[in-house]
Parts: sequence; C-alpha cells; structure tokens
Amino acid sequence: MSKVDTVGAQLITIDDDEEATAAAAERLLRELRQSDDLASLRRAPRPTAVPVGARSGELLELGTLLATLAAQPEVVAGVLAVVADWQRRRGRGRVEVRIGEHELILDNATADEQRRLTEAFIDRIFPSGP
Repeated sequence: MSKVDTVGAQLITIDDDEEATAAAAERLLRELRQSDDLASLRRAPRPTAVPVGARSGELLELGTLLATLAAQPEVVAGVLAVVADWQRRRGRGRVEVRIGEHELILDNATADEQRRLTEAFIDRIFPSGP
C-alpha cells in the first residue's frame, strides 16, 4: 500500500469572547470527529496565561484545532464543507482555515459565496496545470 501525503490544517474559531470561542471550537471539534477524512484532529494547547494588555484578537489559540488530512482536493473539500456548514448554522463569529501559507476565512458569507471561496482556496493549494 502506498503512503498518502498529508497536509496540516489549523481551524481557528473566533467569537466575541473567550468563553464563546472555546465553546465554538468544542462544537466544531465534535462535528469534525464524525468525518472519516481526518487522519488526526486535536485542540491546540491552551496558552498558560493571557499576556497583560492582550486584545481579544490575540486570544485565538483558545479556539484553535489542529487537523491532519490526506493531501487530496476532494478530502480537503469535504472537510471544508463540514466547516462551512457548521459556520452557516452557527450564524455568528468566524472560522479561519490555514493550510501552509494559504488562508480561508468563513464568516457571514452566503452558502454560494462560501462555496466559491472554498473552491478558490482549494485551487490555490492544489493548482492544476503546469
């Protein structure tokens, strides 16, 4: 059996406060664990202390999930579909997905906008052609 290359992804949930961010990340974690497309999924370690004077945008680690998945466009698309559906149902906050140097931000976009953003994101990660 041949080895399948994998990619690492950061899924960062952002909400209006620390507690909401942590709760949102936990709900997303539960939904993603139902997917067969992930080789691994875990919460990023929480920071031991919040720096004095930190702004809410600096607390992103509280909602960060680390995933490993097969480096195949259809696998990445499947995981992103779960994330986008979860975000639409949630109706608030946002999710940032980072794979390598590429970033996708899903917030209050429509389903069609999210689909187009996701397709463009996948095309950047897995360019076709020479």
